[in-house]
Amino acid sequence: MIRTVSIWRWQLVFTGSMVAIVVMVAAFKPQTLGIPFFLAGITLIVVTTIATLLVPWHRLPPNAVTVVPFLDALAVGLTTNAPDLRLGFLWVFPVVWLASYFTMPWVVGGIAFIGLCLVVFSDRTGTPADVLLRVLTAIITLGFLGVTVRIGAQRARASRRLLQRRSEQINRAAERAETNQHRVTQIIDALGVALVVVTAEGRILQMNDAYRVLYGRDRFGAALPTAAVEYDGRRGATVPPERTTLARAAAGENLQDERVWLFDGTGKWRALEVTTQTVASANARDQITLVVIDDVTMLLEAAEERRALTAIVSHELRNPLTAIVGHVDLLREREDLPGRVPAQLEVIANAGERMQELVTTMLDQTVPPTEDPFEPVDLRQIFDAAAASAAPLIAVNRQMLEILGVDTLVIHGDAFRLRQVLDNLLSNAVKYTPSGGRITARLRAMGAQAELVLSDTGMGIAPDELPRLFEPYFRSDAAIRGGIAGTGLGMGIAREIVVAHEGSIEVTSEVGQGTTVTLRFPRRRKKEVQA
Repeated sequence: MIRTVSIWRWQLVFTGSMVAIVVMVAAFKPQTLGIPFFLAGITLIVVTTIATLLVPWHRLPPNAVTVVPFLDALAVGLTTNAPDLRLGFLWVFPVVWLASYFTMPWVVGGIAFIGLCLVVFSDRTGTPADVLLRVLTAIITLGFLGVTVRIGAQRARASRRLLQRRSEQINRAAERAETNQHRVTQIIDALGVALVVVTAEGRILQMNDAYRVLYGRDRFGAALPTAAVEYDGRRGATVPPERTTLARAAAGENLQDERVWLFDGTGKWRALEVTTQTVASANARDQITLVVIDDVTMLLEAAEERRALTAIVSHELRNPLTAIVGHVDLLREREDLPGRVPAQLEVIANAGERMQELVTTMLDQTVPPTEDPFEPVDLRQIFDAAAASAAPLIAVNRQMLEILGVDTLVIHGDAFRLRQVLDNLLSNAVKYTPSGGRITARLRAMGAQAELVLSDTGMGIAPDELPRLFEPYFRSDAAIRGGIAGTGLGMGIAREIVVAHEGSIEVTSEVGQGTTVTLRFPRRRKKEVQA
C-alpha cells in the first residue's frame, strides 16, 4: 500500500502542474488549445493519471511502474510542439522519478526516450545546428540531473539503512538494559533490607518492596492512609517532619546504624537501624542518597527473650542456693561434726556463695526497663505533631485543617497513647470528609479539665449507628458502600486510652453535615492530686 500511495503522489503532482499550465495557456494563449499535438499530450496525461489510480500496483512487478514516467515523457514531448511555449522543463518530473526509484539503465533509457521525443515532436524552427544544439543541451542537462538525483537517492537509501540498523541496535540495547533493570529490581525487591533512593529535594527516586511495606507507601512513593510514624524511642515522642529518616538523608546527613523506632500501620513497634550512602549521579551538582534500613526488631526481641529466660533461670536458682547456703551455715555451727566434714562443708559454702554472686550478676544484667509513668505533656503539641503527619494526605484531598484555641494545654498523660488517639480521630476525619471539606480542632482549658473538640464536614453517622460506634469491628453502612478502608477497631481503642487517662470521649453526628468528637481530660489525675 505504501508503494501504491507513492506512485499516486508522483503522478498527481505532475498532473497538477500540467493542469495549472493548461489553465494559464487557456487564459493567455487560447489558440494553443487548438494544436492537435498539444491536445494529444494533455489527453495522454489525463488518461495516464486515471490508469495510475486504477491499476493495482501491489500485484505487479516493481519495474512495471516505469511505464508511467515514460508515458509522462511522451506527453511532455507532444506538448513541446506548441510554438512559443517552452514546456520541455517538465521532463524533469519523469527523469527525477526514474532516478529516485530505479537503476541507472532506466535513467539512461528515459533520457534517450526524451531525446527521441524532442527530435520527433519539438519545434524545428531555425537551422539544423540550432535544433541539434537544443536537443543536445536538453539531453545533457537532463542527464546531469538524473545522475545527481540517482547518486543522492543511493546515498539517502544507504543512510536510511544505516540509521535503521543503528535503530535496531539501540532497540536491542534498550531491551537488554530494560531486562537487566527488571532483573536488578527483582533482586532488590527480594531483599529483606529496606532500600530507598532520595534526592536533595526529598523526592523518592526508587525504593524496594521492603520499604513500601515498612513505611506504607504505594509503588509511586506516595504515603498511604496507614503511613507509619517514626519515634525517637519506643513509646517516646514523634519525630518532627524535618528530622525523619528521609528528611535527614535528603539534607545530606551521614547516618551509620542509627536506631529509629517505627510504629507501623498495623500497630506494631519496629526497631530500625538506618545507614545512608551518597550515590553518584549523572550531574555532579545533584545529590542522591541511598538509605539502607534494616529491621532489627526480631533480633531485639530475641535478645529480650534471652534476657528474660536468663532472669527466670537465675531467679529460680537463687531460692535453692539460698537454702543450700543457709543449711550449710547451720551445719558449720555444730561442734559434733566428725573428721573431715567441717572442711567439706567449707568447700560447699564457698561454692554456693560464688554461685549466688553469679546469679546476682545475671539478674543485674537482665532487669527490664521500667515503663515510663504518666508525666506532664502538652496536648496542643501532640495534636500539632499528628496534624503535621496528616498534612500530605489533607493536601492531596484539598481539605482545610484549622487549629484554634490555646497554644499550650498541659495535662498528665502518656504522650504515645494520646498520639494514638489523636492520629485515629484525625485519620477518620480525613477519610470521611469529601474533597474540599473542612476539619476544625479547638483546644481550651476549662478549669481543672482540658478539652479538645475535633469536627469535620464529612458524611456523618446515622442516629441508629451512633451507639455502636465503639463496638469492635463496627463499620457504618455508608463507609462500607463507599469502599472506605478501615477495621472498625480504632474508636474502641481510642476510648480505652481516654478512659485510662480518666477522661471522656463524646461523639455527635448528623448525616450529610459532619461529625464532632469531644475529648475531655483532667489537667491532673486523681493520683497526682492526692499526692
